[in-house]
Amino acid sequence: MTRLAHFFWPIAAIDALLLALVFAMSLQDSSGQHDGGREMGFFYFVLVPAVVLGGAMLLFHFSASLVMRSVALFIVVVPGLWFAKSQIDGWWIGRAVEADRNGSGYFASEPMRQMGAAVVQRDVATLMRVGPTVDVNTPGREMTLLRLAVASPDARFSDGGELPVVRALLALGAHANDAMPVACVRSDSSLLELLLAAGADPNLRDAAQQPLIFQVIRSLTPANFRLLATHGLDLNSSSYDDPLVVQLTIHRRWDLLAIAIELDADTRRARADGRNVADELTHQIAEETSAGREPPSELLRARQLLEAKRALR
Repeated sequence: MTRLAHFFWPIAAIDALLLALVFAMSLQDSSGQHDGGREMGFFYFVLVPAVVLGGAMLLFHFSASLVMRSVALFIVVVPGLWFAKSQIDGWWIGRAVEADRNGSGYFASEPMRQMGAAVVQRDVATLMRVGPTVDVNTPGREMTLLRLAVASPDARFSDGGELPVVRALLALGAHANDAMPVACVRSDSSLLELLLAAGADPNLRDAAQQPLIFQVIRSLTPANFRLLATHGLDLNSSSYDDPLVVQLTIHRRWDLLAIAIELDADTRRARADGRNVADELTHQIAEETSAGREPPSELLRARQLLEAKRALR
């Protein structure tokens, strides 16, 4: 029994110290939020554990039963281990999140970690200094340096500050295709122009070997579509036997369809189910009219361009 006490009281003291530290940290919380989260955290992570610990200490002190004292020891050991594990896990997760945020966490080697941090900090000088010593296309955890350079919460918008970094990485041999999915959906064409000039493939295919253009139909701007076409985009490409021009029509991207018609895309091709550009446009115009709405001007223009092209054939 005495030997058991030698284990119990030091562990109980450590638990009490940890609870005191948590309590102190909760008092120092300066977030200023009053949504009840702080109070709930105090209740579940300080008050409840303190009551349990106090109950275990009283049980151990007043009970002469080996079984009950063992139960009390179990109670003080398990919360202590849980708390230690949760703190270690929290520290590790926080460290990993911070490493990803500063760009170094995606990569294994120290030089690549330096490159990742330089990309996020837009430190071109470090990129050009360290870059020749590494393969800039070495993939990290679901990331390459070029993808990291163009990553943002909203892929459609950017202040353009990443362009010098992209130029530096391309000069170091980065594969321009890595940033194409982002460049295609940008509202500005600067990044796409830079990548295409560096040899990016306008007919890039995804892991399923389907053309990238089909993935970005909804977000692609007319300027980016023209730019891709100028650099060799196959306007007659298909994805799972769906012609691009038919998909443009189905997605009501009449602005892009008009460009494809102007550039002499084959609008006579149909899907396996028979749906084609002409029939889809006719159906969409009828749908707008039957709903009492004036058909959108872009829809009417696409129809007029299609009819004009047919008249010339």
